[in-house]
Order: sequence, then structure tokens, then C-alpha cells
Amino acid sequence: MKKILSIFLGLCMMLSVSAVFAEENMLETKELLPEWTRDQYFELCDPAPWTVDELQKAVDVCDPRSVAAYYVWAVNRLPDDYDNAIEMMKYLYGGEGDLGGWDEALNEKLSDPAAKWPTRSYFIGAAAENGFYPTRPYILEMYYMRNDTEKLNAKTLNQTGRLNIVYWLMGYAAGNKVYITVSKDKDSDRWYITSDTTAAQLFTDQNAVANENVRALMDGKPNDLTTKEEHDSFNAPLPFTDVEGDFCEAVKWAYKNNITKGVSETEFAPGESCTRGQVVTFLWRAAGCPEPRIFAEERFSDVCASDYFYKPVLWAIEKGITAGTSESEFSPSMTCSTAHIITFLYRAMCIGDNGWYEEAAAWAKENGITNGTELDINPSVMCPRGAVVTYLSRIYIN
Repeated sequence: MKKILSIFLGLCMMLSVSAVFAEENMLETKELLPEWTRDQYFELCDPAPWTVDELQKAVDVCDPRSVAAYYVWAVNRLPDDYDNAIEMMKYLYGGEGDLGGWDEALNEKLSDPAAKWPTRSYFIGAAAENGFYPTRPYILEMYYMRNDTEKLNAKTLNQTGRLNIVYWLMGYAAGNKVYITVSKDKDSDRWYITSDTTAAQLFTDQNAVANENVRALMDGKPNDLTTKEEHDSFNAPLPFTDVEGDFCEAVKWAYKNNITKGVSETEFAPGESCTRGQVVTFLWRAAGCPEPRIFAEERFSDVCASDYFYKPVLWAIEKGITAGTSESEFSPSMTCSTAHIITFLYRAMCIGDNGWYEEAAAWAKENGITNGTELDINPSVMCPRGAVVTYLSRIYIN
């Protein structure tokens, strides 16, 4: 009887310990933000980086999606610029450390024209019809691997304190796909590629997919078709004398991507207000300037076909982002408050359209969109240009 009782108590202790470990794993796994654990498209900056200096400005090492996406990009650069690509890969591994399962045979593949294209086939728009060249800006289709992530965390969280997340990326040549594991250590916010991912995986031999016509499109072309002139232009300093500090990167993003220019050749005026016409135009441009699908009837007396905001207004109405201020007026010159801006963004992202600004403000705060701007989200608070492009950049970059 004592022996049975002893076994029973032992089993209870084991179950108790297992439950504690499971609870700890569950708590740690909650560190994975919801936006990281969704299947999604991830867009790289345009042009994508060529050097470590450019990479450090582009990648968000506190975001595992960004680290995974730019790692694929770094491997894509290997055939074009081996030395800089290697340096970018080392940075994404967390420094000068171990490159993991690096396959030395990769060096031989890089000299083979047939091996110069598989990596670029992971970006949206790559197809046999165009020689597996993606569209720009480069976008990856990323899938969150829940089971793989949970199994890996069950092994590492309690042993080493390492948190992991696993993605797989679909290639557009023969349905090829690659798994990318990104990790971060306890008490650190930096994510890095771990050693169980190899560059060689991204160079899987897919030659059977390339027939003679496809090969003719591929031969003699680099993996990356961006030019030095594009990089020089993209990396050139801003021409504005009134932009510094917190707004600088957001203004650079808006300026380089033609979301908005300055109020003059040397001034951006980050503290000036934005009008309704300007804000819907910024949103429309950030969305890729889509053609509105609603009829362009003279719905508002203050919006004409010759206005720069004509298509943006129609698009915003169609998307449910905003409506007129009355049945016959849009009021494009009306100044926007922080409540207007956040509500427009909330609706543009198709998150919701219930109520006025309170729900949108809660969403913006939860997702870090308004962090650091020190502005209350309120109908009575004017939203300056610098804050508008900051909110936009945080959404459209990430």
C-alpha cells in the first residue's frame, strides 16, 4: 500500500511540475504579438538594402517578420554582391557569430547561372513568364507555423530561455517553400536567425521548371534589378532643413515613396496641420494609388475632377474611410484632428468602422502606432504633418 501511495505521489509531483512548465511556456509564448502570428504579406523597403548600413536602417530587429524577410533578401543578393550579402547575413544572425548550417557547396552554385534565380522566386510577382522576376517593392508571402513554433518553444524556453517563431515562405517556382526560424534570448528584444536555417535551402535546384523560353529571360540578368542611381537617390539626405529627431525616418519614408513632398524645396513643415483632402491623398498614395470603382458623379460641390484629391476622395468614400461633412460637401480644406487621422487609418486597414474615434484610438495605442508622439487622440487636437506621416509609416512599413 505504501508503495502504491509513493508511486501515486510521485506521479502527482510529475504532473504538477509538467503543469508548471506548461504554464511557463504558455506565458512566454504570449510574448508573440498577434501581428507576428498571422499569415500575411511583408513588404521590404524600396530599393531593398545592398549593404549592412542600409540593412540596419531598413530591418526592425525587434520584429521577427522583418528579420526573416530581410534574411531571404540577403541570400538573394549573394549572386550579385557576395561580400556585402554575407555581411548582411551575419548581421541578421546577431553579429559575427556562427552562420549555422552554411553549405560550402553554395559557393559553387553561385558561379552557375542556373542557380542565380531560385531565391528571387520567393517574392510576389515572380513567375516563369517573366523569368521569375518579382514586382517591386519586394513582398514575401509569410505563413506562421504554429505547431512548429510551439514544439520548438517547448524545448528551448525552460532550458535556455530562448523564444522562437517559425515561418514558411512559398516560392513561385515548382511550389518550393522554405522554413525560417527566428529567435530571441530572454531579457532581449532583438530577434535573430537561428542556426537551423541554411542559405542553401533557398538555393534548391529547380532547373526543371525553367524551359528554354524562361531561361532566355533569366540569363545574364542579376537577381536584383535595382540600380546604383536608385540607391543613391533613396539614400540621399532629405532636402528639408526643418526635419530632425523623431519625425525624420517617417518623413524620409513619405518623401522617398512619393506619399507627400515638402511645402517648399527646403521645408517639410512637420508642425503644420493637414487637411481632409491632403490626408485622404496620403492614404491613397500609400495604398498604391488604386483606381476608384465608384461613379465619378458630382457628388460634392467642393470636389472637382481637376483637383489633386479627386480620385483619393472617391476611393476613400468607396472604402468607407470617410464620408462628406454634409450631403453636398466633402470639406477638403478642413483641418484634421488626431481623432480624424486615427479613425481614417483604422478604417483604411479594414479593422472596423464602429462608432467615432474611441475604438480606433484603443487599436492605435495597442499596436504602438501613436507611441512617442505625445499627442492626445481627441477631436479638439490638431494633428501635425509630422505625426500624420509617422502614423502612416508605422502601419505601411510594418
